[in-house]
Amino acid sequence: MNIVSFFHPQRTFLPCSGVGRHINNILPDLATRPAVDLQLLFSRQWIGADGKLPANCPLRDLPHATFPWPENRTERLWKLLGRPRMDRFIPAETDWIYSPVETLFPLRRHVQTAITIHDIHPFEPDLPWSNSRQNRWARFKWGRWMRRAIEQADVVFTVSQFSRQRMIDLLGAKPEKIVNLSSGVEQAFFDAASGPAGPAVPGLPTGRPYVSMVGGLRHRKGGHHYLELAKELSRRESPIQIVIAGPNDADLADAARAHPNIHLLGMVSDAHLPALLHQSLAIVFLSLYEGFGIPPLEAMATGTPAIVANRASLPEVVGQAGIIVEPTDSVTIADHCHRLLTDTAHREALQQRSRSHAAGYRWKKCADTILQTLQERSRK
Repeated sequence: MNIVSFFHPQRTFLPCSGVGRHINNILPDLATRPAVDLQLLFSRQWIGADGKLPANCPLRDLPHATFPWPENRTERLWKLLGRPRMDRFIPAETDWIYSPVETLFPLRRHVQTAITIHDIHPFEPDLPWSNSRQNRWARFKWGRWMRRAIEQADVVFTVSQFSRQRMIDLLGAKPEKIVNLSSGVEQAFFDAASGPAGPAVPGLPTGRPYVSMVGGLRHRKGGHHYLELAKELSRRESPIQIVIAGPNDADLADAARAHPNIHLLGMVSDAHLPALLHQSLAIVFLSLYEGFGIPPLEAMATGTPAIVANRASLPEVVGQAGIIVEPTDSVTIADHCHRLLTDTAHREALQQRSRSHAAGYRWKKCADTILQTLQERSRK
């Protein structure tokens, strides 16, 4: 099967978000399959002097072709005008165009196409930011092309049953077209559960227990709830610290300075992330909206319990092995953290359940789903 895969290289540069992890794991797996001839396609702007993608891109050694125009401007033209046509960049023998992103580009001829939509948060009516000017503008822009993309694509992959159902409910997508392929966890996180401690993580509170959050202190990640949790832990004179990895919203980072039990690490490298999670008492993931939410699952793979918000896909992701909370209830969240600190049997039982649950999420399984779907739906 000959597959051309369009993607956004910048999303894959390490360290990266969940979408980048998705791309970085699935495309190399597909490239190793005997039945697949995979070629990447992206804007020439990302190519360096050595003719490859940057060194911090795990996909740099995969076969590729490029188009000469800037990525952002070209995608706007695709979405607004259906130009420029991309036929000259798609080999005649191509069986499928598979994009692990939500972009469908225009062709004169029909080539079977699969895209991936990770979430549709601009269309959600009841999020705290749903009626903000920025979100209304995003909803208007996305609304002009996303429904068209869903209608024209032969397959639309997504990453959770939650996201699949929201596409059906909010965008009128045909259920038979939407395929949930889920997400996975890299082997390094499973290895951290039983292997050596790994390299020291810069910025960790020395000698004190901590809970972690990966994704940054941001409003859309429930950032203000961590400030409330910090207050509650301080009120109890708890030794438990809150360690946050990732980019932060400036106002929340300023507010965090008033809480000595919050530690903002910034971006954490992939080399350090498994150790950061494994050494945590728990991951506390209070995000208000996730199409999937990989960090809780990565923590569970290391044997660290996950405390997650009862929002969007997160209860689905952690299943019965996780602790599901109302993110505004800082008292109950602090209770769970305290019990994990003081009740060894409870903590060890959750650790075992977490590892067992995470073992069902492998990137190979996601790639299997993609390949099986494309094979089954290929025109005879």
